[in-house]
Amino acid sequence: MNFSRKQWFYLAIIISIIIDFSLLIYVMFYPVDPSFKSTIYTFDVIICIIMWAEFIYSYKHSQNKKQYIGDNYLSIAGMLPLDFMFLRGLRLIKLVNFIKKFALTHESEAIEKFLKRTLLDKILSIAIIFIFVVAILIRLDSNINDFPTALWYTFVSMTSTGYGDVVPATLSGRLIGIIAMVGGIIIFATITAVISSIYVSKISRDHHEDVESKIEDLTSEIERLNEKIDELKKE
Repeated sequence: MNFSRKQWFYLAIIISIIIDFSLLIYVMFYPVDPSFKSTIYTFDVIICIIMWAEFIYSYKHSQNKKQYIGDNYLSIAGMLPLDFMFLRGLRLIKLVNFIKKFALTHESEAIEKFLKRTLLDKILSIAIIFIFVVAILIRLDSNINDFPTALWYTFVSMTSTGYGDVVPATLSGRLIGIIAMVGGIIIFATITAVISSIYVSKISRDHHEDVESKIEDLTSEIERLNEKIDELKKE
């Protein structure tokens, strides 16, 4: 693969963030040795420093600094190396941003038009925020007193799976569950609509190109027939 230095840099950050987030999730769900946990937190701090360095560099080289801050203000919180799962969840938004930057360096015009048309990066960012906000709120329920369980319940509710292993006991918890279900339906329906629009657009474009090609062939055939008619008239 012939990647530029910038592409290799973004790819390395993407892989590092995925590894970092996976390790943090693992530590949250499973008991580990304190020294191992300390190593993971140190690695997390290093990743945050790299992300801040890239953010400052991109900010200095951006043409519209105010717009750059406006587009990235949520991911700023995700670059803080704090032991708070909501902030770490926002790091996934930063991951989406880096994937977007990596894609734009590869084929900027086509992908930029695609993102402007579908707003897929914005939809994914909203979905990430929604998941972690709901998980934090549902944690207040008396039956759900830890974040991993709250996160599990949020995913189950959003996907309408309904295993029934975790059930909120309070009215507020059930209301939040309803919000999670409705929000999940809206988010997944929106993503499905985006994917469908991509295929429909491709089919429509291919059909349009096919029709244009046939029209050109017919035009050429008509021109040849006209030329033959002219020749016959001359004879």
